[in-house]
Amino acid sequence: MIETVLSVDIGTTSLKAGLITATGEVVSFSKYKFIDPNDRFIASKWYDALRISLNKMRQQLKALNITGSDKLCIKAVGISGNGPTVVSKSGMTLRWNENYEIDKTYVEKSLFLPKIIAFKDLFPQEFEKSQYIFSGPEYLIYELTGKAVTVLPEDRFISAYWTNEQLENLKIPVEKLPEFIGLGKKIGNLTEKTIFDYKLKDFALEEIPVFSCGPDFTAALVGTGTLSPGRICDRSGSSEGFNFCIDRPVPCQGLRLLPSVVPGLWNISALLSTSSKLSENKRLEKVYQCMEKLRAYAKENNFYFPASMTVTGGQTMNKTWMSKKAHKLNIKLEVCKFSNSELLGDACAAWYGLGKFNSLQEAADIIVVKDE
Repeated sequence: MIETVLSVDIGTTSLKAGLITATGEVVSFSKYKFIDPNDRFIASKWYDALRISLNKMRQQLKALNITGSDKLCIKAVGISGNGPTVVSKSGMTLRWNENYEIDKTYVEKSLFLPKIIAFKDLFPQEFEKSQYIFSGPEYLIYELTGKAVTVLPEDRFISAYWTNEQLENLKIPVEKLPEFIGLGKKIGNLTEKTIFDYKLKDFALEEIPVFSCGPDFTAALVGTGTLSPGRICDRSGSSEGFNFCIDRPVPCQGLRLLPSVVPGLWNISALLSTSSKLSENKRLEKVYQCMEKLRAYAKENNFYFPASMTVTGGQTMNKTWMSKKAHKLNIKLEVCKFSNSELLGDACAAWYGLGKFNSLQEAADIIVVKDE
């Protein structure tokens, strides 16, 4: 019997799902493109998007003659998604890439508080009546399990989220924001309704636990194995980010410094928020500028800068682009056998949560397989 976990990542324009084994084999994969990504209630479409994706994967499994629990079992679910996106209990959504001017008093370094404040200002009635305000993918987790949580990737991420003192100063009720839970922790089990709606009886145990993997940013770090000093990855979609793992926190203007998901390590990022809207030549130039910033940062602070970089996303399918990029950046580009790093990160979190591995790093060492 093939044992898998169901990995789910909610992107800006699509939802991706895959059934992944503890050795990194992707048994089935499906991508559902949202009809209207700008829908103000796009989060309320996530539940059905996953149902449709599962139906597609079920057809793939039938074609491979993999049917019934004697041949395949879904042992758990791991979920990540774009952030900082904010969602109310009814599914009203303020996406991560929507920008509004706000009073930044008490916000400090938080990535989520500006979105929460904007949501409160733009939709005061919805904010008032909503029992919870979710930070992105946790809304789907709530629909699947009935459990309200906020995934905090690592304790040091608190400054990128919020503290009770900040919420009180901003007059945001503390109880509206679900309590924090760590990466790879069990949130709850799929409800009976979810198992029925998704027709999972044929491939499931009596209980299917759901594990946290947080925002797509942290899922991608895990899913590329960017978990030790000197590792760097490039993840792209609607935006693009170059993430460099370092062993001490050295801030730099123009670069974003956040903790790693591994205690004691850090991540410095060069971000390109509009990469998907740029022409190829402009994008290549912007990408070059991002990498030069990181190289200069590494040299100035005596960090080892690697000779290779792991690249993920749809860009890996474009050989011409990859060749141009490698030449322009003067770096070897590595790809994983499965290019959707967020889904690999979700799988690592779920298998780790199930006790298959002793750490996320150990899970990544096995599940994240580089293409030769």
